[in-house]
Amino acid sequence: MRPARIRILAIVASAVVAAVVTLEAARSADGAHVVAMWGSHGAEPGQFVGPFGVAVDREGFVYVTDSGNHRVQKFTRDGTFVLQWGGRGTGPGTFVKPTGIAVSPNNTVYVSDYFTDTIQQFTGDGRFLRMWGKPGTQPGEFDSPAGLAVGRDGAVYVMDEYNFRVQKFTSEGRFLTAWGAKGKVNVVISALNFLLPEDREGQFYYPSRLIVGPDHLVYVADSYNNRIQVFTPEGTFVRKWGGLGFWGGRFRVTSDLAIDAAGQILVADFYNNRIQIFAVDGTYLDQFGEPGQDPGQFDGPTGLAISLSGDLYVADFHHHRIQRFHLRDHRPASGSVTGAREPTSLRENEHGP
Repeated sequence: MRPARIRILAIVASAVVAAVVTLEAARSADGAHVVAMWGSHGAEPGQFVGPFGVAVDREGFVYVTDSGNHRVQKFTRDGTFVLQWGGRGTGPGTFVKPTGIAVSPNNTVYVSDYFTDTIQQFTGDGRFLRMWGKPGTQPGEFDSPAGLAVGRDGAVYVMDEYNFRVQKFTSEGRFLTAWGAKGKVNVVISALNFLLPEDREGQFYYPSRLIVGPDHLVYVADSYNNRIQVFTPEGTFVRKWGGLGFWGGRFRVTSDLAIDAAGQILVADFYNNRIQIFAVDGTYLDQFGEPGQDPGQFDGPTGLAISLSGDLYVADFHHHRIQRFHLRDHRPASGSVTGAREPTSLRENEHGP
């Protein structure tokens, strides 16, 4: 592309952004309100050092991967501590950096260890069942498995971050299929993809999380391409949305996803410190959250989970806490913007994706 054309497009994009940032700031009360919050920095029960992932079982118990404390903690829906398991180690039932966590329909808990390149399976009370995986690039091997999801059929999907792929397994860990390859979307094109065509479908750049929807499709947080990609359970590309930016529908690192009872997609927007809400086709609907320490504010929302009762749980990474929200009806928003700090590598922040 000619430099003159790039300059013109950049000017147009700047004008668009300038118009957007003058709109009203996002209001936490529009999309959700906080009904519970717990956690602080530390190693005691109920404290965290970098809570990374969160999952909710069918009974409403909440599981959190406490990455810096090398453990999983289990709570009631209101944050009352129930039990914990783990400890630093590389053997069964121990962790170095637990990150992804998912609960199957029969309440089996799966945990990925980002540093040992393994997946472990437990009962809901922390009893070890099995483990699979090792470092490598072959099927069933991993390089920093960051996220997990379980389909209604019990299939386990692993976000194999540094291998830039999704791997799919049976509930016992038998490899089924994989898809994906390394591909970085040019940041200018990502920011201007409403003007320029964006390619690299089915490719990822340090993807971190994934979920399986009630439509059986697999939704992937393609984190450093600042977008969501959607696939069939066999890995066929379906659609994508997002792009680099501050306004509604844009991201500065997608760090997790969840689907509510209405089928709407919630996306954690890490460096914009907010949760965005989309229709299943990727149409932007609403957002809530902003930088800060108060309830409803975030410093690196990292994990999302929705209970059967419809409440949203958010792992607020740098605040070392969990926030529980009651989701309201999601009206179309005006495309408002929240502030955000300048991005640095999530690796530098030991976030993991």
